[in-house]
Amino acid sequence: MTNGVRALGSRTFQLSVPQRIMLLTASVAAVAVALFVIVVRPLPGAPTALTLPWVLWAAAFTISEALVVHVQWQREAHTFSMGDLVLGAGLLLATPRELVTAQLVGYAVTLVVRRKQRGIKLAFNLAQSALGGSVATSVFAVLTGPAGLWDWAAALIAVVLITLTADLCIFAVISISEGRTSLRPLLEMIGLSLPFTLGSAAVGLVLARTAVHDPAALALLAIPSFLIVAAYRAYTGARQQQENLRLLHEVTSLLHGGDTHHALGDFLDSVRSAFRAEMAELVLAGSGRDTISRSQQGSEPVVMVPLEDADDHARLLRLATASGGALTTRTGSGRGRQLEEYVATRGLRDGVAAALRTEDRVHGLLLVAGRVGDVTTFSGSDVALLETFARHVATSLERGRLEENLRQVTDLKEQLRHQALHDPLTGLPNRTLYLDRAKQAVDMAARSHVWPAVLYIDLDGFKPVNDTYGHEAGDLLLRTVADRIRSCLRPADTAARLGGDEFAILLGGPIDRQGVTRVIERLRAQLEVPVDLGDGRIATVGMSIGIALGEEGIADADALIRQADIAMYAAKRSGGNAHLFYEPGLGEQGDSRQDAEAELAAAVRNGQFTVAYQPLIDVRSGRPIGAEALVRWVDPTWGVRMPDQFIPLAEETGLITDIGAVVLRDACHQAARWVRSIAPDDELLVTVNLSARQLSHDGLVDEVRAALAESELEPRRLVLEITETMLMHDRETAAATLWALKDLGVRIAIDDFGTGYSSLAYLRRFPIDMLKVAREFVDGLGRDANDDAITRAIVDLAGTLGLLTIAEGIETTQQQEHVAALGCDLAQGYLFSRPVDADMVMSLVRGESWEDVPGQVEEKVASARGDLRGRARTPR
Repeated sequence: MTNGVRALGSRTFQLSVPQRIMLLTASVAAVAVALFVIVVRPLPGAPTALTLPWVLWAAAFTISEALVVHVQWQREAHTFSMGDLVLGAGLLLATPRELVTAQLVGYAVTLVVRRKQRGIKLAFNLAQSALGGSVATSVFAVLTGPAGLWDWAAALIAVVLITLTADLCIFAVISISEGRTSLRPLLEMIGLSLPFTLGSAAVGLVLARTAVHDPAALALLAIPSFLIVAAYRAYTGARQQQENLRLLHEVTSLLHGGDTHHALGDFLDSVRSAFRAEMAELVLAGSGRDTISRSQQGSEPVVMVPLEDADDHARLLRLATASGGALTTRTGSGRGRQLEEYVATRGLRDGVAAALRTEDRVHGLLLVAGRVGDVTTFSGSDVALLETFARHVATSLERGRLEENLRQVTDLKEQLRHQALHDPLTGLPNRTLYLDRAKQAVDMAARSHVWPAVLYIDLDGFKPVNDTYGHEAGDLLLRTVADRIRSCLRPADTAARLGGDEFAILLGGPIDRQGVTRVIERLRAQLEVPVDLGDGRIATVGMSIGIALGEEGIADADALIRQADIAMYAAKRSGGNAHLFYEPGLGEQGDSRQDAEAELAAAVRNGQFTVAYQPLIDVRSGRPIGAEALVRWVDPTWGVRMPDQFIPLAEETGLITDIGAVVLRDACHQAARWVRSIAPDDELLVTVNLSARQLSHDGLVDEVRAALAESELEPRRLVLEITETMLMHDRETAAATLWALKDLGVRIAIDDFGTGYSSLAYLRRFPIDMLKVAREFVDGLGRDANDDAITRAIVDLAGTLGLLTIAEGIETTQQQEHVAALGCDLAQGYLFSRPVDADMVMSLVRGESWEDVPGQVEEKVASARGDLRGRARTPR
């Protein structure tokens, strides 16, 4: 016997779908009753009929209906039972009246007790069962009478007719539900049900004939009967599993659509169709407000709307999770009643829900309710299928979350890589990236003989603009110049900012003097246009340009860049705003790097280096408590030179150790003077930058000890600053030197923390007392969420480890407020003071106001952001 229900339904203009099904049920029941009363009841039993109570036949039908095979075929659900086996045997062994009565009673018990059917579903199934039984017994009686057919052939024909009757009734329900008629579903149902029906009936007939002629042989039929049933159940189970996998693939693939709203709507529509339900809901629990998406028959899908009252869904979610991941109205338990009440409030009769779970979290709830067709309800296979859907949805959500996290990590890594290779102010490639591209161009030219050209540019007139209008105006000027340089180049060319007001250009080959000259003409035409600095301020700058053309014999990219550098210096010394091509011998005329080395060595011998101090401010009290020592070269010819103009050369030549010693002695001497001018217990610090050469210098510890002893400065008031990169060059030597310095009592600070090899390992290994937050992060406070997060993480890390934090480069009130809110201990920057002389610092730490200091001298710093902190090490 079969029963199946097609999914979708529609409404007519006169009667609703349930009303039309009720009318059909009543008609079928009326025909069945009339046929039973008029035809079946007077019929005699077959000659082979046994005298058995009809209750035994009812029990046999009840047991046979419990032994079912459920098959999902496309959008129909088919249930095959062993009732046809009992029916086939009963046609030979029972009277027609008792057989139909027993069949109806046994089927009713199964539907009510086991399948929990009520109302119109129960009525329809009983009506079509009664009609089928009456038709089968009537036809069997006719065919075994005057027709004279063999009783087994008549029984098989009768069973075929009862199957066709059931299929026709179900087909009528499908047609009513869908509002249209198509013979294809009927043919598919008949083709799927008839083989099992005939097989079951044939087994029943064999059992009946054996019981009549050789009852002892029934035992021999038990084994093959069992094997036949088991094999068919396995076959139909495999077929159902294959169909479920197809549905699962089709439906869950909709979750990966490009448009989330359309994808969710299509997904829920498909789920509702797959389960032949009137409604499907998806509740997603997020870190913020929960959302609900719903697909309901006859309505437009609702996608990801806020869940106003989440109590019902939260309760269902807890119940589904507690019950193993799924919840159904068929359980009859308290948990099932909760779901039944929920779906009843939406005008539906039954439902099933499953939690969206992965190993570490619950993502939400997937629910379907209201079986379409009013004949069947959700079965155990539906519960299992919905659980599978829920697991795949949860996995898709988890994978989407992981993919999003991975994308964010990838984006962050790419962002950090970009920051490491580009100038933060102008966005141009920095020195590192420029050198790499120049090396590639020269290496390729050595093979292809297509040589590039290098232009080394120094801006003329930038210093007065920066000093007169401030660093913000200077930054704007540098950004504008960078944009104009970029606009003059081809896509294959590279423009870079090397630091301060120095730029470089790599022109791809082949290119000659005429080609370079045309580029320079475009550059000059661009820079001749005044730059609007805002507030009615206008500025114009020029360029000193050195050019080196690649050619055979060039050793490497460094040699080509050195030639351009020499040519640029020569152009600068010739009066500026000019360009020169490098020619052999140009460096021998005093314009070479060797000449610059001689100048630097002479400056060290002649004591041309002085120290300026930028005050350190206690963020909590706002009181100056010391200063950072910054070196300057007072050149008799060129005036004050900033550190980026000589520190790289000093590092290369080793003169940095002599310069560093000058800065260290002066800082200790001045700090001792400041201490004597304040109360003994007042906090006062002086910070001195160490270069990589100094840190690896064997005599550094002795120099520090001698400077402290000579100045009588307490060691705790001296802070030595090093960078993360310096620690990584030679970790063993660095560790030994720092611990030796720590033994003297001085303090150690990590400068520009977060821009190099930020590692908890070296914070544990080295004796660190302070972390300086790099100005790159401070500059973006309040404007860049990444900078806010990084700065907060550095301050929190320092607090956890018991370290002080210094925020450098404070230039605006907003930045000051942010570092104070984050809990930084100290700060420095142009908002508080430019670098000043030692006497000015002493006046400030004594508590005198800026205006109270007679003859104050404020140093006008000549470089942009990267040069504001002149230090005795290679600047970034």
